[in-house]
Amino acid sequence: MVTPSVAVDTDGVRFYVSTSDREVSRETFARGAYERELFSRVTEALRRVAPEACKLEGRGFLDIGGNIGSATCIALHRYGAEQAWTFEPAPENLKLLRQNVLVNGFDRRVQVHPVALSDHEGSVVFELSSASWGDHRVRVEQPGNDDRPALLDETGRDTLKVPARRLDSLIDDGSVDLGALGLAWIDVQGHEGHVFAGATKLLASNVPIVCEYWRYGLERSDGLERFNSLIAASRRRFIDLGAAGYTVRSTEQLGDLRGHYRGLAGTDLLLLS
Repeated sequence: MVTPSVAVDTDGVRFYVSTSDREVSRETFARGAYERELFSRVTEALRRVAPEACKLEGRGFLDIGGNIGSATCIALHRYGAEQAWTFEPAPENLKLLRQNVLVNGFDRRVQVHPVALSDHEGSVVFELSSASWGDHRVRVEQPGNDDRPALLDETGRDTLKVPARRLDSLIDDGSVDLGALGLAWIDVQGHEGHVFAGATKLLASNVPIVCEYWRYGLERSDGLERFNSLIAASRRRFIDLGAAGYTVRSTEQLGDLRGHYRGLAGTDLLLLS
């Protein structure tokens, strides 16, 4: 019998990873912490174009779509974050996330929330990818005939119901301290438009936001235009972290990304005030 998880020491952090996951866990085991290179690019981009916003050390880290805790652990260990609020609803990822927070001694500094962030309070249908535990995602049902492409066998996935919250509500009730944040990190496989609809206070703040831009996932969630309009209404600038250099662009140009990222291609954006 194959062991369900193994430990790997990398970048000064110990991660327990799943032997069943072909994406985040496998990459962490083979090449090191999953978000390591992206984190380096983010910090360099902030240093170059927004040094006033480059202040994660001693501050808080918001991790939406925390998976097994790679970004959270890197933020605390390598970049000096004082505390973190981490959101992850998938049960198997959540087990590894809690284990990784505990084994690295971060349990007093990390608040783990086993919920999905979205645009409403209540619950959502959550679909599970058997191949990539980084591709679990909220399912947004379409009324009538659903003619959206299902390139990753989404219609055949197992699902479960998980609790859903709005980030705005969590800020209002004191569960998340917006004033303490130094950086927000969002990777929810195309549900970003819905997350932002429930996170207007974060968007209106000066906190730098790193978020995935995955046209395919955003379109499957019927959230691409929502994503573009909400960001353009609240943020002035962005950097496409997947492109060469650190070119600062107006958020009014977000729509142009649609033509650059086709099929399953995607990138990560740094959103600035």
